[in-house]
Amino acid sequence: MWVLRIFVILVIIFLVVGFGVYNSNVTVSVNLFGFITYFDIPMIYVAFWSLVVGMVISFLLSISYYLKVHSELRAQRKENKNLMEEITTLRNLPLEDVEEEKE
Repeated sequence: MWVLRIFVILVIIFLVVGFGVYNSNVTVSVNLFGFITYFDIPMIYVAFWSLVVGMVISFLLSISYYLKVHSELRAQRKENKNLMEEITTLRNLPLEDVEEEKE
């Protein structure tokens, strides 16, 4: 399995380097949400900063998901603790009291 993982990483590195080499002379104009326009920016810079922004957004979304799951897990643990305490108290009830309640 580790061989496949290394192979995939090498292919990705090869594609990124190839993309950078083939687009090193290509320039583009970048319009940022209609506010700022940059002219003659190398394509590799645009690709790199798009990757960085995507990674930051992905990181922030994963943190919010982690915090949500962590809070749900905390609530479930608290509920589990309360239920275990209830089971313990029910187990410790004397049997005579239970039989009297049935009659």
